[in-house]
Amino acid sequence: MEDTLVPLFFFGAVFGFPLVRRTLIHRHRLELLRAQQTPAPATPGPDGPPDDAPGLALRLPEPHRLYTLALLCRLQDTPATLEPHTRALLRQIRFEYLPDTLRSYLNLTPAARGQLRAGGRDPDTLLREQLEHLSSGAQDALNRDHGSASRLLTQCHYLRDRFETTRPEGALLPVTLQPELTGRSGALDGPHRNRTD
Repeated sequence: MEDTLVPLFFFGAVFGFPLVRRTLIHRHRLELLRAQQTPAPATPGPDGPPDDAPGLALRLPEPHRLYTLALLCRLQDTPATLEPHTRALLRQIRFEYLPDTLRSYLNLTPAARGQLRAGGRDPDTLLREQLEHLSSGAQDALNRDHGSASRLLTQCHYLRDRFETTRPEGALLPVTLQPELTGRSGALDGPHRNRTD
């Protein structure tokens, strides 16, 4: 038995190892090619959850599609200088409330649509109401954000305190006229002025 196992082991080591190695390399290359060819699934990036609201909006019927895309544009164009609370609320509208609303509408089955209509509620009207609520909520959040006005007033107060000299109320700042601005050379008045007339 030993006479057979030693040559078999030697033969397997000499010829089998390169075959196994080649198979593993080939399998690894196939996995790399598959990873490059398939698009990466929508995973949360460093900024947050995946952004599927634009794709969902494109699947809506026409009047709702335009309204949703306009809402997405308004949410996208919000200034970066918003207060943290307002920014968090708009982000929640953009990445949670809006996609959930669109998914619930798009996932309605014909039976569910019929049940809503039998109850006196039209699915399109319900979607429009929800989109209007989201839009008015975003607009209210933007109207309540007074951070930029507060920052402007703070900057104004700072500059006034920093650069305003103490002077009596109502007094004007002294202005010195430069010769280039007056059109004359030398002093404006006085006995040392050279006259040519």
